[in-house]
Amino acid sequence: MSIIDYIEISFIKGVGRKTIKKLQERFGSISYVLQNPEVVREQFGEKLFLLLKNRDTLLRDKALKELEKAEKVGAGYVTIEDDDYPPLLKEIPDPPPFLFFKGIASFKIPFISVVGSRKCSVYGKSIAVKVTEYLVENGIGVISGMASGIDAVVHSACLRKGGYTVGILGGGIDYIFPPENRGLYRNMEENGCLLSEFTVGTKPSKHTFPVRNRIIAGISYGTVVVEAGEKSGALITARLANDYGRVVFAVPSNINSSYGKGSNLLIKEGAVPVVELEDILENLPFLKNKKIKSEVNLSEIEKKIMNAVSHPVHIDMVAQITGIPVDKLSVILFEMEMKDLLTIDSGIVIKNV
Repeated sequence: MSIIDYIEISFIKGVGRKTIKKLQERFGSISYVLQNPEVVREQFGEKLFLLLKNRDTLLRDKALKELEKAEKVGAGYVTIEDDDYPPLLKEIPDPPPFLFFKGIASFKIPFISVVGSRKCSVYGKSIAVKVTEYLVENGIGVISGMASGIDAVVHSACLRKGGYTVGILGGGIDYIFPPENRGLYRNMEENGCLLSEFTVGTKPSKHTFPVRNRIIAGISYGTVVVEAGEKSGALITARLANDYGRVVFAVPSNINSSYGKGSNLLIKEGAVPVVELEDILENLPFLKNKKIKSEVNLSEIEKKIMNAVSHPVHIDMVAQITGIPVDKLSVILFEMEMKDLLTIDSGIVIKNV
């Protein structure tokens, strides 16, 4: 089982995420590498061979226990060799070997990250809502970090608008932080997605948040910094996004306001200033016009279904929302998939954007 293998190899001291990525790219299967450690000798050297060959046999049991804990809290999982793994995230130098998730996992749609400081102004919150709603209206998934402040505003605005949002956690998939986001966490479980590379029970810390930020930057085509102070973690995310070749945006802020000094600094360093909402997709032209151009030829039933799948949702939920029996709905969904209106993946209905 590949997830066990990925957890196990991640526990081997001296074998980091970059090495695991290279092994997966070279051999295709970490299971194969763990079963045949001698294959790494020629390309990766004697040291790695010995680390793999002489690994503690107890690491396997430890990995099994970690998976059991994840399943106990209702988490799903995906590894870097799975087709469902976020495609852009595979491109960064040190992608997570595996990810735990709760909610609806649909990582093949285009994402843009919208981030900012925990301490923010009323202006910052209002702009975060407008940016988020603009992205949802254009069929873009919205990423943020589930922190208080701008992040929480972004996730909440996306859910209210009927969009699809993914929260990247700075701790284990079971750890709600900050505590005041408990309601948002539950809402994300049902209508969005929560994502973490950390094992169950991992507490967020000053060390885990920067690690988390590289996922926010790596999973998205671009990162929009709405409002960030000089020492905001959002600046780390922005600079990582720049390192990964993603487009970095920043909303200009009042030069007299401490809330936005970091945002203005990013613009000074070359970030794209968001003077109008359209500036975002103008700088990511391949994401423009992804929405269905017209629904005038849809039947009333098809329109009802399209409204029900504004974000990825299970077929049973579509049946519940529309009142269409599942057997009849399956036939209609198949026809709509043939029209390229929808994609159905493992029971999840995804509106093509």
